[in-house]
Amino acid sequence: MMGWAGQPTWTVWIVMAVCMVAFWAVVIYLVAMMFRSDRVDGSGRGGQEPDPLRLLETRFARGEIDADEFAARQQMIVAGSPVLHDHSRKGTP
Repeated sequence: MMGWAGQPTWTVWIVMAVCMVAFWAVVIYLVAMMFRSDRVDGSGRGGQEPDPLRLLETRFARGEIDADEFAARQQMIVAGSPVLHDHSRKGTP
């Protein structure tokens, strides 16, 4: 890697330039990740509450509630009345 009389060759300069560009790319990426607003945990969303109808559809898709309960709760959500939690069924939160 050393040229005549201990001088670095052109390949050393290329390797150093590539490493410098890679270093700054990683630094910029990490800084951008610290300030991004679309995090999975929702901390960058400004405190928005999840949509109740979407949560209901998700629970139905997972099989946590049956079709009758889904329809009844969907009707309550659309009508604006509060959803009553039926804890007597096994497996529902």
